[in-house]
Amino acid sequence: MKPDISKELKKINEILKKTGQNKVQESYLRFQLELFHHGIEYSNLLRPCKINDGIFRLDNWDENKLMKNFFEAADHSRLLKFVPASGAASRMFQSIELFLNEKIESKESEKFISNLHGFAFYDDLVLLLDKKGENLDELIENNPRKLIEFILYKDGLNLSNTPKGGIKFHRYGSESFTAFEEHLFEAIEYTIDKTNSARIHFTISREHEELFNKIISEFIKKNVKSSINLIVSHSFQKESTDTIAINPDFTPFMDEKEKILFRPAGHGALLENLNDLNADIVFIKNIDNITTRDANLKTNRYRKLMAGLLVQIQNQIFNYLNLLENNEHPGTKLEEIINFCSNVLNIQFPRDTARFDSKQIKEFLFKKLHRPIRVCGMVKNEGHPGGGPFWVMNKHSEVSLQIVEQTQVNLIDENQKNIFSASTHFNPTDLVCGVKDYKGKNFNLPDYRDPDTVIITKKSKNGKELLALELPGLWNGSMSDWNSIFVELPVSVFNPVKEVNDLLKPEHQG
Repeated sequence: MKPDISKELKKINEILKKTGQNKVQESYLRFQLELFHHGIEYSNLLRPCKINDGIFRLDNWDENKLMKNFFEAADHSRLLKFVPASGAASRMFQSIELFLNEKIESKESEKFISNLHGFAFYDDLVLLLDKKGENLDELIENNPRKLIEFILYKDGLNLSNTPKGGIKFHRYGSESFTAFEEHLFEAIEYTIDKTNSARIHFTISREHEELFNKIISEFIKKNVKSSINLIVSHSFQKESTDTIAINPDFTPFMDEKEKILFRPAGHGALLENLNDLNADIVFIKNIDNITTRDANLKTNRYRKLMAGLLVQIQNQIFNYLNLLENNEHPGTKLEEIINFCSNVLNIQFPRDTARFDSKQIKEFLFKKLHRPIRVCGMVKNEGHPGGGPFWVMNKHSEVSLQIVEQTQVNLIDENQKNIFSASTHFNPTDLVCGVKDYKGKNFNLPDYRDPDTVIITKKSKNGKELLALELPGLWNGSMSDWNSIFVELPVSVFNPVKEVNDLLKPEHQG
């Protein structure tokens, strides 16, 4: 039987009014209910992108020219770094908490305890234990559970409830630095302009704002020369993007206060934050993918090259758009634009374009060129979790390059499963985005999102199962209608800290 969405919506609105939650936009709520009932549309994978088939090598271009493009863009204050950083560090310590909860020592907990001296927060731990009259060696030997509680919870360092950006990642001699601080050093390295201003924006959780502000202000006082103007801004994931949670029977999920539960809608909700920045060229990189400063100097070279490549391609696009708008293009120039779209932007021309007249082909080219652009790094797949680059066909039979997560693929379909498994590269969330058009105006980024690429997941709260809805991922469906250039990067650019013991790897030891 076909669900009566209007009837369900009316009931939900009555509950929201009763509970004082009536600030939810009705059209957005209807959109969510329809998705829950009709289900998601899986991506239609055609084939994985590979070198020379969707993925370029940076040495295809003149690296000196790319660097020149980068420095010109930097000098003109065009660059900004954007770091999604709202997550707590609790996931980093999951295997350690398992030791506490199940009283079973694992290889991970054993490695953690026996290598405490290798962590950047070690000195803080020693100071804390000294104040409490505790001895580290005795705790390691006789009461490792108590020691871990001091590290993770409120009576101690409280690392499990600290934002991941607030965890000390790296130590240099007697000094230790958080992930937030390491990203600040990196922002100075590649966004600084000719006025000595550098720009970075973090998205954080509201509950962590006080700690964030403290870390930033102390960092600037201690580590930023007076000649440098480090502009640090932050925003919160908008509550208006939260999505309703429902029970398996499609009724609204009620929390312990008898209110309808709304949940953060995943990193795709950050498209709104990115859209609000009024930026020009934006580097996007996750909070946990930051290595030591010496190693970073080497990997940042690739980010500069990516930005230089974006500028070069963007300049060509802007030139073509002006020609098309002003009707200044002889036949040979039109052919040049078509070849550029096909060979550089990997735009696939539908079969019926062969029947297009001159006006129709110009309109088609203009529409395809007049979009935000991104250059995305891809590294060889060595078993890391994460989305990969694929040729994808949408419901309109349009073929394009997309970054696709496993949750977007129907793995029951053997063909789709095989295509996904055949991917040679994955996306380390290392991208550079151009968000202004050829007239210098900012694109309205939500206009270029594919709303059908949402994800429905099974979660639980207070022991009860629920269905949750996540918006199209920030670098997945949220950038579906962007022009995308995929370039191969060395695996050395990808140094994430997913588990606390990752900090013991050489790339995180100062």
